[in-house]
Amino acid sequence: MLRIVIVDDEVLIREGLARMISKESSAFCVTGIYADGRQLLDEVSALQLDVVITDIRMPQIGGLELIKQLKATHPQIRTLLMSGFTEFNYAREAIRSSAVDYLLKPINKEQLFEVLYSLEQERKQQLDKENRQRAGVLLSLLQIEEPSAALIGGILLPLPYFTVTVVKGGRPEGAAAYADRLREDQGIISDLLEVHKGLLAWVRYSREPLSLAERREPASGIGAACPQQRLHLGVSRSYDDPGRLNTAFLEAKLACDAGIYNPRLLHYATIEELETGTGTAAAADPFLPVRESLIHELQILNIPGVREWIHRLFIAFEAQQAYPELIIRCLQQVEETVRNELQEFEAARKQKTLPRLEERIRACMSLGEIEELFTSTLIAVLEDIRSHRLELAGTAVETIKRWLTANYKLHADLNMLAGMVFLTPSYLSKLFKQETGLTLTDYVTEIRIRKAKQLLKNAPDLKVHEIGTEVGYPDPAYFNKLFKKTVGVTPNEYKRISHV
Repeated sequence: MLRIVIVDDEVLIREGLARMISKESSAFCVTGIYADGRQLLDEVSALQLDVVITDIRMPQIGGLELIKQLKATHPQIRTLLMSGFTEFNYAREAIRSSAVDYLLKPINKEQLFEVLYSLEQERKQQLDKENRQRAGVLLSLLQIEEPSAALIGGILLPLPYFTVTVVKGGRPEGAAAYADRLREDQGIISDLLEVHKGLLAWVRYSREPLSLAERREPASGIGAACPQQRLHLGVSRSYDDPGRLNTAFLEAKLACDAGIYNPRLLHYATIEELETGTGTAAAADPFLPVRESLIHELQILNIPGVREWIHRLFIAFEAQQAYPELIIRCLQQVEETVRNELQEFEAARKQKTLPRLEERIRACMSLGEIEELFTSTLIAVLEDIRSHRLELAGTAVETIKRWLTANYKLHADLNMLAGMVFLTPSYLSKLFKQETGLTLTDYVTEIRIRKAKQLLKNAPDLKVHEIGTEVGYPDPAYFNKLFKKTVGVTPNEYKRISHV
């Protein structure tokens, strides 16, 4: 909207011109009429205006002098000069004084509105350009904790103070329409920025710090713009230092994030209200004390047990009113633990082409929604792993048995064996005992002792300690002890008995 003031010492002309312009288009708004340039200069600092239409001859300060002073103090204001005189000198002086145009009285409507529409289009283009430039710097300042002096110096805020409101959920276009309406109806200047999908930062500018009531005012307006949709809003304090934009953003986001514990469709909180509440944003990490119990459930791939473990973790989140940052960090630790315990996890997860955990959680509007999303996603991957293991179970033990038979002399590292058949070490141990009745260690021992008995019987030229080394026991004392424990006699006794 082009904001216009008219300055003319003839009351009929200034009032008639004001009516004519106001009737022409809602794009034009006559915000004031003045009888002399002095009156306007006395008030111009408190006004928000774009165009001054002024007569050239007036009692105290005439049009040319008014234009010169406005150019010096408010260069962004455009001016139109009116006069009943047709002398070229006036027109030339007006042009030198940076007047946009020189209009002869009586005013030609077509000429006037052609100029005004052109100025309105020019204003919009300039405003869009300034907003884009400011938005780019604002996005950086909102997210950088300690911005450089160069970055801070690269932004000029429209008014001294700013207040940040973080908006999550609802319809972004609804919030944008509300911000535009405030600009048009109340002259409230603001920037609406998309920090990431589903999260907006509304930076509102003011001449003075906003009161608590003024900062709460947007709740009903934005809520009405997004009816029947969950909507979370959090608002910061007012600041006058661009270097504290990140502080304001974090305050607003903290107040907004508390909405995951509010069952109502509309959640709205100021940072002061949050600080006087019971939230514990800095609560201790609830994951580490229960990590070992999760590892146990994963090692035996007890899916119902994992599901119950996750539910208990979310009960802990709710008990301490944990905020999304802590929840995200804990759930990332859960994923990392699963990844360490189940080597198939990463491949199985990638098959589901899931977006990053942080992105999914940030889009959730309640703790229950976060739990459902995380649980369903993780359990689906675990079920795929379990199904794959069941398919492999019949061949996994046979594969390990064949390898051990062929490589009985080598040290059978459990992790290496598990990797061969894509099982966890603990699960392989359990499965092998279930299928063979022996532990892996006992099975290897059985193979080696059997081979030693064959050599003691069929290779009389080999000494006992050489046979021990041949079957994987280079320590003669240990070989003798183990052989007697397993067979019931020492290797020498067995050799003598075998050759009788």
